[in-house]
Amino acid sequence: MKQSLLRSLLVLDSAVLLLLGALLILAPAQVLAAFHFQALPPGLNYLMVLWGCALATLSIGYYVASTNPLRHVVWVQVAIARSALETLLGVIYLARGVVTFQQAGLASSSRR
Repeated sequence: MKQSLLRSLLVLDSAVLLLLGALLILAPAQVLAAFHFQALPPGLNYLMVLWGCALATLSIGYYVASTNPLRHVVWVQVAIARSALETLLGVIYLARGVVTFQQAGLASSSRR
């Protein structure tokens, strides 16, 4: 039961990361607007495209890990560490007022 839940979570995370990665690669300005980031320099799109590449490749690793989580335990650990670090940094940036709840909330909820 636990392993099938883990597999399902890995497949779900993989699908969300692949979708977000593809969107960042194909339409970075529109994704930034969806996250309520306005009036940013056009050069930032380059960083968003690179982030999209990282997310898309992570999604492949997560999908492979979902086929046999015990065999691909490092990928499972990476998924857990990435999620925990993103959550921690999201809370810190939210608490410091760098981002709004809409910005941080959308990023967190769209990745889980």
